[in-house]
Amino acid sequence: MTLEGAVLAPVIIFATMVIVQAAAYFMANTSATNAAQIAVESARVQGAADADGVTAGRRYLSGVSAMEDADLRVSRSATTVTATVTAPAPSIVPLVPMPDVRAEINAPVERVTQP
Repeated sequence: MTLEGAVLAPVIIFATMVIVQAAAYFMANTSATNAAQIAVESARVQGAADADGVTAGRRYLSGVSAMEDADLRVSRSATTVTATVTAPAPSIVPLVPMPDVRAEINAPVERVTQP
């Protein structure tokens, strides 16, 4: 019984860490997507500027401790607003580098039309 436990314990611990790592990665990905969505929704309003979107996205990210190194960019064309959030994913499993999370949301600029 002890030999099996000694062999299986590291495998079970490693599998648990991988599951926790996957959860942390998906949490960071969801947070990046949420921040990009909030930034786009704030910047697409008629009369708003790119800075309004960046401020709203940063306000959201300030409440997410794993995203303090996130890069948030908002750009606008005549018809479209794009928000991009890129951040390093939190790494829990040692020696396993995680790719950065990246979320990009596009939305049309709000405009008033005649009925």
